[in-house]
Amino acid sequence: METSLPSIAVLGGGPIGIEAALYGRFLGHDVKLYEQERVGHHVEQWGHVKLFTPFAMNRSPLAVAALRAQDAAWQAPEDEALLTGEEYLRRFLQPLVETDLLTGVIHEQTQVLAVGRPHLSKSDHGCGIDRKDASFRLLLCDSTGKESVATADAIIDATGVYSQHCHLGRGGVPARGERQITGDIDYKIPFIGKDRSCRFAGRHALVVGGGYSAATSVVALAALAESVPETRISWVVRSPRGEEGAPLFEIPGDPLQERVHLTDRANRLAMGSDAAVNYLPHRTVEAVRRLRGSGAFEVELCNMREAADDLNCPVTCDSILAHVGFRPDCTLFSELQVQLCHVSEAPMKLAVHLVEQSATDCLGQEVPSGNLLVTSEPNYFLIGNKSYGRDARFLISMGLEQVRQVFASIRGDANLDLYRTMKE
Repeated sequence: METSLPSIAVLGGGPIGIEAALYGRFLGHDVKLYEQERVGHHVEQWGHVKLFTPFAMNRSPLAVAALRAQDAAWQAPEDEALLTGEEYLRRFLQPLVETDLLTGVIHEQTQVLAVGRPHLSKSDHGCGIDRKDASFRLLLCDSTGKESVATADAIIDATGVYSQHCHLGRGGVPARGERQITGDIDYKIPFIGKDRSCRFAGRHALVVGGGYSAATSVVALAALAESVPETRISWVVRSPRGEEGAPLFEIPGDPLQERVHLTDRANRLAMGSDAAVNYLPHRTVEAVRRLRGSGAFEVELCNMREAADDLNCPVTCDSILAHVGFRPDCTLFSELQVQLCHVSEAPMKLAVHLVEQSATDCLGQEVPSGNLLVTSEPNYFLIGNKSYGRDARFLISMGLEQVRQVFASIRGDANLDLYRTMKE
């Protein structure tokens, strides 16, 4: 550790936060990583879901080298392997945080409540004020509720978006009654078994959303219905994107076969291949409420087509799976001058780049240049899923590239690339 180098606080213990801490320590920085739960906590929450992308896209040469240096017997997953979240965590992330480079770096069960500058607030600006020369002050809280303060010269915010879901109602506003029953709604992809022990077995599930998360749940519920025929699924989609009104757009020549299979299966289910699935396109949720005594829900749907006979239609169901997306929590840096896009809530420079991208497929993106990760607050960097805001095209491979770019910016070395050097 070189004391002349900037000290760095990494916020968030997911794949990108761990990589940032590893990269910083390899370069000799004093690094502290703060994770509110356990490292990989969000990955663990979707542990039963298989990744679309192969392992080769979700690991860096530095991480693999660190693992092999730590344990010569460590076996890396095959580069082509499509791991579940649980496998990715158990076989890669958890061994990685136990390597020597990360010893003493990771602070679990430590929530970062706020980040600011010791002598500068958000409103301080003008002549004579140079924010880049001031360190950061972090207010921390441990699992017992005890608060403490830490400092750092640079902040890498990789806290993600998975802790803050969007809402069911039209326009992103909570549906009437939604706030009162938020704890009873599945906003994340639940584990769905294949026998009667599953909590969805023999019951009616209402799935809301037109993306891959919703498709994953619908396909799993339909598989459950094959063994438990009483299981029923209603699938609410606001804006179908596939041909002839199918929910999902089929990407021509898609190289990700797992995504191809999911898209095909979900679209066929929606278009009538399975009687257990009731597809409800062009609908939004107007209101939700618990029915007294039964534990069931009544969901009021609004048909967005003005000529429809059922403009407002109530549906009774036993569970609600609200796959309506996630958004970043920006309260953490509310006392910093971080300019965000008013559309995506991503940092402005990167947001403009993403808007200008014509590719709707995440694999078709251009890798952003390093200067797009520099925010309006000097030495505060947003990376990982949080850097994309509400844009759903983020890939772990993009986050790994962001780590390299951020350290090139911190060190003023545009050619800094450990990954390329290690490959050579």
